[in-house]
Amino acid sequence: MSLKLSILSLFIIFSIFNSQGFAQPELDIKPNSIEFEDLFNRIDYTYLINKGDALLTIDSITYNDAFYSLSFENNLQLPFTIQPDDSIEMTVALIGFYFITVSDTSDTMFVHNDGIQSPEDLRVKIDFFEDSFGLITGTVTDSLTPLDSAFVYFFYNGIYLLDTATTDASGNYQILLPEGDYTIAAEKDGYHVVFHDSTYDPFFAELVEVVDSQTTVINFNMKRINDFTKSVSGLVYDSLNGTVLNKGIIVVRRGTHVPSPLPKGELFPQATINAFAGFIKPDGSFNVYPENEAFYFVQAHTNYYLPGYYNDEGNASVYWQNADSVLISSNIIDKNIYLLNDSSYGNGSIGGTINFSSISDEINFEGITLLARNLSTNALYSYNFGKQDAVYNIRNIPYGTYEIVAQKIGLQNAFSQIITIDSLTNQFSGIDITFLVSDVANEQQLPNDIVLYQNYPNPFNPGTNISFYIPEAMTVKLKIFNILGETVAEIVNDFLTAGTHSFEFNGRALSSGFYLVTLETAVSIKSQKILLLK
Repeated sequence: MSLKLSILSLFIIFSIFNSQGFAQPELDIKPNSIEFEDLFNRIDYTYLINKGDALLTIDSITYNDAFYSLSFENNLQLPFTIQPDDSIEMTVALIGFYFITVSDTSDTMFVHNDGIQSPEDLRVKIDFFEDSFGLITGTVTDSLTPLDSAFVYFFYNGIYLLDTATTDASGNYQILLPEGDYTIAAEKDGYHVVFHDSTYDPFFAELVEVVDSQTTVINFNMKRINDFTKSVSGLVYDSLNGTVLNKGIIVVRRGTHVPSPLPKGELFPQATINAFAGFIKPDGSFNVYPENEAFYFVQAHTNYYLPGYYNDEGNASVYWQNADSVLISSNIIDKNIYLLNDSSYGNGSIGGTINFSSISDEINFEGITLLARNLSTNALYSYNFGKQDAVYNIRNIPYGTYEIVAQKIGLQNAFSQIITIDSLTNQFSGIDITFLVSDVANEQQLPNDIVLYQNYPNPFNPGTNISFYIPEAMTVKLKIFNILGETVAEIVNDFLTAGTHSFEFNGRALSSGFYLVTLETAVSIKSQKILLLK
């Protein structure tokens, strides 16, 4: 009798403890489905909510990373935790829009967690798809010798690395690709990377049009690297979260901030190759071998990031004016590059021709990068490159009001007229851009006064880059103030050399709102208003 009562008492106590004493996390996803309606609506949001009464851990998410890109508020990285009755916003971007087939229009993501139910599912619906494909085939050789195990890369619209093919023992390759325009390149160890139309410069690569149900033949003749004693290597990083980026192109282009004057109309001596390229490896590393000892700018391009240059201070440098050239006279290492995200999730396009103010300079279309700048937010969105025939076309631009910014090493930036992309008018041509060339070829005109540039991006969440120019060496204080005039951050307080300096500011610990960035020197105080939006 006594034993039965004891067992019954323990059962009752356990039942009460189990129902009231065990705190448990529970994941709820709201909304639990997202939909991509068209090419202008390729980004959507959902919330991961902890409706339990214990800390919830989001371990991982199973999804097709070729189709989607995921990001979380406050730049959180998986795994992360969510407090009870709290939520984390998740952004889902459809990045693989150019090869969605009808079988991919319904999909499911699985969110793995330590809550009551794992995984929780998030349903995805895509209202458009690609059903037109063409074949690219060809041969990669060294003169007449076929090269096996060479890699052939295919960049959709000239900037998105879509797929890769490998040659067989006879040097042959073939691949089925969605309709569109492609930049195509070949790579093999011991050889210089070469692009279609026999160029080492990806900017000048001739675009290849893939047409539905048609076969296009593209052959490559590669050149051996003769000198392995001169190279530049490093890693490519996301500038906000510090993760390595595992694919893309590195372009090494001759130039310095103070180039030697050359005859007008001749950017570099004839018969000199001014640009070489390499590919970013899966571990984020790169190694490029230029043929000649010289100063070079090192620029990285990868999917869904703005192009960026190497900078001594380790900052993201979209513009060449904020970059540092590298003297490649030996095997130079640790020239790491940091890139900013490109949030171009639209379908607008802007195109036109590139001109120079002097007719004698119109052969100098080499190395021109063009970016679409939103005039409301000052953010840079999409980009592309000027071609040898002096034309450009930037695609995937969201709705908004823009100007095109063109940059070329050694020249001041050029700007287009203002264009508004909306639901009625979103495809523009004939938007021409002219570079103003001074009498001394390629001479950069630097300001005489201290300049504090507008931060980029702005608005920002949580990181932004702040740049300024000082005409001579001096002590500089760069601070952030809130609207009450209180100092919330001191970014730099140091004696700096003359020139342009860039620093990254992270507002993760701050609340949303306007802040004031001030640049204080012995001779002046400069200020800019910045906006943090979480």
